[in-house]
Amino acid sequence: MKRLGVNEIREAYLSFFESKGHLRLPSFSLVPKNDPSILLINAGMTPMKAYFRGDEKPPRTRVTTCQKCIRTPDIERVGLTSRHGTFFEMLGNFSFGDYFKAEVIPWAWEFLTKVLEIPKDILYVTIYEKDDEAYDIWTKKVGIDPTHVFKMSKADNFWEHGTGPCGPDSEIFVDRGPQYGKETPQQGIQQDIGDRYVEIWNLVFTQFEHQADGTYAPLKQRNIDTGAGLERVATILQGVDNLFEVDTVRAVLDKVCEIAGKKYGENERDDISIRVITDHIRSTTMMIADGITPSNEGRGYVLRRLLRRASRCGRLLNIKRLFLTDLADVVIKCSGSAYPELIEHRDFIMATIEAEEKRFDQTVAQGLDLLQQTMNEVKKNKQQILPGDVVFKLHDTYGFPVDLTAEIAHENKLDIDRAGFDRAMQVQKERAREARRAKSDSSWIKSDLAKELKEMPASIYTCYEKTSDEGVLQAIIVDDHGSKKLVNELTCTADPVPAYLIFNQTPYFAENGGQIGDSGMIGNSKSMIQVNNCTKTIRKVYIHDAVLQSGTIKVGDKFTLTVDKERREKIRKNHTATHLLHAALREKFGKQLVQSGSFVGPDYLRFDFNHPCALTTQEIREIEERVNWAVMQDWPVQVEFMNMDEANKRGAIHLFDEKYEEKVRVVTMTDYSVELCGGTHLDHTSQVGFFRIVAETSAAAGIRRIDAVTGPAAYQLSFKEHDELAALSAALKAPSKELLNRVAHLQEQVKNGEKKLHDLEQKMLNGDNGSNLAKEVQELGGVKLLLLQVSVGSIEALRELADNYRNKLNPAVVMLFNVNEGKLQLICMISKELTNKGLNAVELIKTATTVCGGGGGGRPDMAQAGGKDIQAVPEAIKAVRQKLTEKL
Repeated sequence: MKRLGVNEIREAYLSFFESKGHLRLPSFSLVPKNDPSILLINAGMTPMKAYFRGDEKPPRTRVTTCQKCIRTPDIERVGLTSRHGTFFEMLGNFSFGDYFKAEVIPWAWEFLTKVLEIPKDILYVTIYEKDDEAYDIWTKKVGIDPTHVFKMSKADNFWEHGTGPCGPDSEIFVDRGPQYGKETPQQGIQQDIGDRYVEIWNLVFTQFEHQADGTYAPLKQRNIDTGAGLERVATILQGVDNLFEVDTVRAVLDKVCEIAGKKYGENERDDISIRVITDHIRSTTMMIADGITPSNEGRGYVLRRLLRRASRCGRLLNIKRLFLTDLADVVIKCSGSAYPELIEHRDFIMATIEAEEKRFDQTVAQGLDLLQQTMNEVKKNKQQILPGDVVFKLHDTYGFPVDLTAEIAHENKLDIDRAGFDRAMQVQKERAREARRAKSDSSWIKSDLAKELKEMPASIYTCYEKTSDEGVLQAIIVDDHGSKKLVNELTCTADPVPAYLIFNQTPYFAENGGQIGDSGMIGNSKSMIQVNNCTKTIRKVYIHDAVLQSGTIKVGDKFTLTVDKERREKIRKNHTATHLLHAALREKFGKQLVQSGSFVGPDYLRFDFNHPCALTTQEIREIEERVNWAVMQDWPVQVEFMNMDEANKRGAIHLFDEKYEEKVRVVTMTDYSVELCGGTHLDHTSQVGFFRIVAETSAAAGIRRIDAVTGPAAYQLSFKEHDELAALSAALKAPSKELLNRVAHLQEQVKNGEKKLHDLEQKMLNGDNGSNLAKEVQELGGVKLLLLQVSVGSIEALRELADNYRNKLNPAVVMLFNVNEGKLQLICMISKELTNKGLNAVELIKTATTVCGGGGGGRPDMAQAGGKDIQAVPEAIKAVRQKLTEKL
């Protein structure tokens, strides 16, 4: 059989089925699309359920994929054995009402015996005992020895899940030889004894509909669903014992050992940790590439648990530094060619892993000490259960997921008090709610006036009905050398005097929920006061951050409080637009998107939300269009007070986990946007006028931020862009409607110029038809070696040059070091027949980058990398030549 790497097997499989008329699709995201029944994609066919059910039309009736999969039910077993893992790749070919058994069975046999060259005499198959059609195809059409076909019961070879489409299946096994066991085929396959006979492929023939009455009716559209574990196929072809030994996984495992200074296979406890880290970093790297970020629930919790479990195992190996990003880099290099999202999102992957590892690393040592001490005490007292308050402290203070604590306890033959943990968690939630309620009041609670403020009666709040009101001054607070004190009277003599003022009632909106407080003027016949902001205490005492501009004020005086109406109107526009933006984002990206923070002011709005990657230009444009569509609908903005149960029935979004009052304020814009909100809003959506996104940036790991403007500010932005477009038209001497054509023409000129430059480079480098080239070529064992520093203008030109040299010198090893504009690029190409003799372009590139820095990857016959140290090129050439001398 052929000895192929994981990437080669994947490519061979997909190419084979492409040759049979299948459409090759990239792996679907690990995040299920419109399937709330699962957290993560766990099988090759899972993303295509809608095609099998007929809910959606497939892009072609024949499809082939290699699907990324995550399974976590056996997570506690990962590491304890060499068979369990959370991440795997599933090869599959699928028919949606197209071909059936007569085609798929011979194709499976052809791929295994002809493409992979697995000997026919070590292959066995099982079929459903009543599936005579499959038996005849295997024995008569394919020609397999009938003694290699086993008829199995419905429990073994019939695929069904309740009612619905179902059918028999046929599993293909490989005999790994007597070194893996002495059992017979009957024992190994029919009785599932030992490890000698291994299933590598399952062909499911979906041909029946399981009716509610228990009967089976033939399907009008028969489907084929197959699945072959890529890593399992690789273990067979590479002659290794388990998935941790196959090349792409072993590369990660070896890196773990290198970092830890350990040798795999010498110590079983170390090996467990090494396997855990190896598996989990593969899973987490893939998950983050698909937009999943660490959190305390759902997929994010699975990700956090895997990352922290890996980090903890690093400590068990005595690794003293952050190391998971080094391993993620290996995963990306090994699998980036198959999953380009790994390369595309590399920076985000690294930032997410590093941030999570840092968070865990900051407290994990102390947490482990506490856990160990507690376990020792529990054992000393001859008990079996860790107290719930300790489990909660590990979670709350040290960042231990409760499942991780349970796992460590289980390793020490102990259980945890889960009920006690849940009670402590509930108490903490109540405490957090109180803390959030007191957030705006925090500076006053800690002030010298905390007692006096608590005793003051609540202010009457008229901000929703009025922008001007009458009020009586209840208190004057001033700063006195760093402390706050109450005074009965305040006079402005020359310079304005700052003060905090409390009235019995106010129309000023108090800063809350991201909306900035109102500003304005307060006055009477004796004084004039400027208000810059308004805040409130938890007892609804409203405090005006003010400056006495003129006159004298006294407690008990009456004043007219007037809000800056123009500023309030701008804030109302931005706040109503914020709700529409939130709704548009959820409509576009799904209901899992939630607000992570906001700022609503008069000049702009800011909205933070959970999202794994930057929005594209097209997505930003679409969000803008959705918001402006909602604006133009002229929906009434309705504000209602209702109890929480009614709000929940209306589908109101709860932005914070707060303890709400009996009546909550719900802001509704038809059923498009329904949110609990205490802010000020417009009467109709059309009053927003116009909405424009100014910027989309990162606010934190997994959190995106949108800055936007509304009304006149949005129009001014459009005018500015129009002026810039006019200036560009003048510079390019083309009317605006012709700008795209003009730019395209200039790009074509640049492209032609680059092509001419490339052709010139080729002529310069190959103009002597190889006479000078011969001087640089060395021959070893019948193989021509060309290790050369060159200077060409692009990586494409470098690839073409290396390919030309390889073809000209065949059989040859060509490695070029390209120095271009201060940057170093490396490429290595090897004649394909030489890769079977142990020569590997990836290995040679690694040898070079070990000397000149950088990194890269590729295939055995072609690899490339970026280098760091141009001065080290001669030394790198020398190292590669030495490596080849040893090989040849």
